[in-house]
Amino acid sequence: MTTVTELRPETPTVCITCHEDYRYALQRIGQLEDAKPNAVEMLELQALKTAIVTYEARRVTTTGMTPRQVI
Repeated sequence: MTTVTELRPETPTVCITCHEDYRYALQRIGQLEDAKPNAVEMLELQALKTAIVTYEARRVTTTGMTPRQVI
């Protein structure tokens, strides 16, 4: 039997699939930087940061460069 974790509707899910989404996410993070710790905006900010890290990791991998080479 597969256990399904409970989804909380207030937790946003963000998936960045292209450079345009990436740029928008970076812009949105700039707007949300001053979010209060318990605000919904803070949840969005955390989701955006996670999505950006994931996108950047995929992007580096697909270009054939290691993170060390990028730095």
